Amino acid sequence: MKARPSASPLALVLIFAVLCTGVLRLGAEELRTVIAGQAVISAEVPDGVRLSMGYADAVAITVARESPFIQGVEIELKSPQAALALPGALAYELWRRVEPLPDKNRFAYEGNRILVQPLMARAGFVIQVPTRKDHALKSGPFATVIPTVAEVKDFPLVFKLLPVTKGIPPELESAQFQVRVRPILTDEGALRLVLRYPEGIPRAPVSVFIDDRRLSEGRPFDGKETFTLKAGSHALRLYSDAYRDESRSFVIEQGRVLELVIELQDTMPLLVIEAPDSALVSLDGQRIDHAQKASFAVEPGEHVVSCRIGDYSVTRKFSAYRGKTYRVVLSVELQVQESP
Repeated sequence: MKARPSASPLALVLIFAVLCTGVLRLGAEELRTVIAGQAVISAEVPDGVRLSMGYADAVAITVARESPFIQGVEIELKSPQAALALPGALAYELWRRVEPLPDKNRFAYEGNRILVQPLMARAGFVIQVPTRKDHALKSGPFATVIPTVAEVKDFPLVFKLLPVTKGIPPELESAQFQVRVRPILTDEGALRLVLRYPEGIPRAPVSVFIDDRRLSEGRPFDGKETFTLKAGSHALRLYSDAYRDESRSFVIEQGRVLELVIELQDTMPLLVIEAPDSALVSLDGQRIDHAQKASFAVEPGEHVVSCRIGDYSVTRKFSAYRGKTYRVVLSVELQVQESP
């Protein structure tokens, strides 16, 4: 029987390396770096995060949660004087799909390098990373838009500095670069409309108009609906055969969701009493405690309302129709007149 050939020393080294480090994902590259800090991007924090990093460090970038209002990530780097004195000594890289999750206590990662560029000898520069294919970002004198789109599945990203020449002087080794990472928002926000229906009656269709544009076919809402809108002032109108018409003005802020709660009222006539608490008010001969409840629904048809304060009393008749509001105002005037 032939003896099995023994593994060569080189093969043993390769096997040991695989066992220690694991196998890289298909298409992934090895990334070795120190994570100086982490920036969590959120539409609720438009100013972003400010961090410091060394000449061979990296910054990890994650997204708090997926937001339709984020169209990109901006990375602004400000270089110390020691770096400006050594043009061409450093470069920067951008990585995506970095695994495992970046941590200050870990040094070895894997991911996909999507950008490597020399660090220009200037005080600061800005790169913008699109996160949507339909982004509106454009390169200009103050920012450079990279050609690669980093979608939510590509996070976390890692922005890394690295030396490309030998002989880094001590003043650069101890210098700190200032980094600001912030979300780039679209000029949009959202309205979360919450309709609360009257109790005791079946839900009926409601038509929603925003800025005179119909956003829903008449139908019952499931409690909440969200509408994406341009930032700025808007007008809301609700129409229904079963409820009173409602109108509201509201302002949408960039990257934020405004929740608007509207209590729907049925079309029963509404009576509103405006009278002093000491007044005695009655409707169709029944006493009304208007001090506790100033408005209430009444049945459609003919009604008689009476108000009395001391010896002063007044009575009025009115016809109540569906969808209408009737205001009863009792005012007593006191005049002081001067004569020659």
